[in-house]
Amino acid sequence: MRGKFISIYSLLISLMLIVTAAQAEKGKLTGGSAHDMPSWFKQSFLDLTEDVNEAKEEDKHVMLFMSLDFCPYCTKMLHDNFVVGAKNQKYIQDNFDVIGINIKGSREVVVNDELTLTEKEYADYLKVQYTPTIIFLNQENEVVVRLNGYRSPENFKLVVDYVKNKEYQNMSLTQYLDKVKNKSYYTLKPNKMFKDIKDLSKVKGPLAVVFEDGSCTQCNYMHNTTLKNKDVQNELSKVTVVRFDAMSKEKIITPSGHTTTPHDWTKEIKLDYRPGVLLFNEGKEQARIDALLYSFHFKELVRYVSGKYYEKYNTYLDYLKPRQDELLNQGINIDLSDKI
Repeated sequence: MRGKFISIYSLLISLMLIVTAAQAEKGKLTGGSAHDMPSWFKQSFLDLTEDVNEAKEEDKHVMLFMSLDFCPYCTKMLHDNFVVGAKNQKYIQDNFDVIGINIKGSREVVVNDELTLTEKEYADYLKVQYTPTIIFLNQENEVVVRLNGYRSPENFKLVVDYVKNKEYQNMSLTQYLDKVKNKSYYTLKPNKMFKDIKDLSKVKGPLAVVFEDGSCTQCNYMHNTTLKNKDVQNELSKVTVVRFDAMSKEKIITPSGHTTTPHDWTKEIKLDYRPGVLLFNEGKEQARIDALLYSFHFKELVRYVSGKYYEKYNTYLDYLKPRQDELLNQGINIDLSDKI
């Protein structure tokens, strides 16, 4: 009898532990931020052909600001560049008709005479991976520039100039930025995780190639905040990290075995954001960071590539939602903001 009592008691204790674990609090998701489109944005019926024609009458271009609710990068981009009083706001308003689009929205977008999609379908059609994504249309309703993610006021002004002055008729954005950007913002900083490797074809396993240069307005942030985050450091410890000056003419060999220079390589792949990061595994580029990412999204994109999660999920966004759910269900808090 006594033995049976102990067994039943042990079973009850085990069940209580299981129930207690199941009822453990989920982790909290913080760091998102609400935002509204500025009141001066065009109140469009989302017929882009009509919008382009109306803008053309005033020799303007159409700019599409594609965002997501509670996106911290959207809030920062709006605050730094678009809200009334921001450094570039009046210049943008004078030269562009800006239209807000929610990438999860259900409003119909008339892309052209042959194509009508919902906002979400349009975002899928454009393969939007970052928010904000900013699309510039020329006066023939063609996409001439696409920016993935946040840009500082200094860098965004250069892109706005490029479109406003129709420089896209003469050269690529990468060529234009190389010609006009201020190269005195930043001096490259050392970091013990950066390896001095010139022949990248010899690297086995996951590889991160970082590009910086003197025009970089976000490189100090990456060094002082992102790379000091313990979770980021942990993920990057599983990766070979190499850093190049994007203006360098020094000979290097890419993971595919192509001999080039950092300067030429960034032009070939049209990488115009600094600090830009190419993420390789199995000798192939699997993802890139060409926009501001705060620590959580940065380290998870590194994990997506180093852990070969691209084999299961076609895109980083496909991976991110179940990954967030996994962490929250484990009771791990997630902060989407820019805190270390």
